[in-house]
Amino acid sequence: MTRSSLVAMLIAVEVAIVGVAIYAVRGAHAVHAAEFVAKPIAAIDAGTSPRIAVDDVDSRVVVAVSSDGLVHVKDLTSTRGAFFGDRLTVPQLDVKRVDGGVSISRAGSGDSGLHFQLGWFERRVEIDVPSGSHFDIARCAGAEISGITGGVAVASQDGRITLSDIQGTVNAKSDDGSIWASRIRGDTLSLNSADGRLSLVDVSASSLDAQTKDGSIEARGLSITGGAQHAVLHTADGSIRVGLASGADLTVDASTSDGKVIVDGQSFRNAGDGDSAQHTVRLGSGSGSLQLSSDDGSIHINTNGAV
Repeated sequence: MTRSSLVAMLIAVEVAIVGVAIYAVRGAHAVHAAEFVAKPIAAIDAGTSPRIAVDDVDSRVVVAVSSDGLVHVKDLTSTRGAFFGDRLTVPQLDVKRVDGGVSISRAGSGDSGLHFQLGWFERRVEIDVPSGSHFDIARCAGAEISGITGGVAVASQDGRITLSDIQGTVNAKSDDGSIWASRIRGDTLSLNSADGRLSLVDVSASSLDAQTKDGSIEARGLSITGGAQHAVLHTADGSIRVGLASGADLTVDASTSDGKVIVDGQSFRNAGDGDSAQHTVRLGSGSGSLQLSSDDGSIHINTNGAV
């Protein structure tokens, strides 16, 4: 038996023991079937550039462009199996037309009891909207957003955020999860994770703030153009790898408290200090500013776009 198989078996046994214990303490009446059937939601005509507000702390939110210019919301929350303990309740999704757009929210269950599940429980909401929509997701458990041209603000309490083919101002924050951004065109881009990796591919912005407290940062084809031309990439624990798009006009300041700065294959360290490094690179006239910093990790810079 492999080590992974043994670990999986031990976890299954432990889970089963917990379930039996709950059953014994609470009695047979504490066992019930998983019960939730999402109600169908009618499409909404909210114009070509509505503001979509979402608040569903326990659901993963998936956003794409609709084919008919309407707002379509599907609650794909599903349950299969049985629960031990207090009955688990899932409120229906509340979707309504509001001034300027659409509000999508789910009330808290108000359930603080102990649960043990045998089966499957998924919380997922899919939203198709006109491409000109502006999205504001106040709370979610991870998100996937693509094709939006009106800007995006999203906060995930627990889960990965994936952004692709987005235009406009972008603000993404994850309390626990990585953030992946690709093909972003905007004036201001802010990515912040308390615990997770940041990945940027083919991103162009005049103002960029990408920071993580625990994780590496990787940027390929990064372009800082127009406007103030100011960017900051910082990690408290991890390496940074940056490939700049051709034609960069930047002054790049890179510093690490523990590691090396490597520019196009050439390594730099501070004289007399074997742990830290700082180096400045001037590209073009150096009119823009790019600051790269790591508290614990090396910094790799390639001026030809590759990482």
